[in-house]
Amino acid sequence: MKVSEGIKVYFGNIYESVTTISMGMWITFKTAFFERKVTLQYPSHDIIEGQAKDASLPEQKNLPPPFEHLLGASQQNYRGPLNTQLTERYRGLLGYDELKCISCLLCAQNCPIDVIRVKGVKIEGRKGKAPTTFRIDYSKCMFCGFCVEVCPTDAVFFTRQFEGATFEYRTLIREFISPELYLERLQLAEVAKKKAIEKKKKKQENEEKEQ
Repeated sequence: MKVSEGIKVYFGNIYESVTTISMGMWITFKTAFFERKVTLQYPSHDIIEGQAKDASLPEQKNLPPPFEHLLGASQQNYRGPLNTQLTERYRGLLGYDELKCISCLLCAQNCPIDVIRVKGVKIEGRKGKAPTTFRIDYSKCMFCGFCVEVCPTDAVFFTRQFEGATFEYRTLIREFISPELYLERLQLAEVAKKKAIEKKKKKQENEEKEQ
């Protein structure tokens, strides 16, 4: 009785091994020769614009089956599970429009992990304060969107750019205000400050004369 049970278990294990290996090999064979590839040819394919961006990806490939499936279908006729283009609402790296910024500090104050630094000065001809420093640390940003939501002038926004890989950590800390613009703003701030003092002084003198 024990011998027959042992033989039954032995051949049962062989049958299970053969069937599971055969099933796995059939899935591999079917995927390789009879199904379209599900891989987008990045970076040759620009997933922001949804089109090929170099000569390595021709727009059409006149390859008869099964070679089209084996070598990869044209990205223009891609029918895989992924989208060939990023959606407009994709949250990529943060962008910044210096001309719209009023240095209100709301973005920095609402950032839960302090990745934004903002400083500004008052100059003539500029609503609010002109930014002298606007820094974003992309290495820490978690793309929560709080800074985008609270910005009253839409100066901070999400881009669709996702390529942030770098070999140097410091390149992930982005300075949006150049050193030249920084110095220029400080000089303009001094001029505006002197004019404000002179204006205040004249106002006091006029009030004293009227009294």
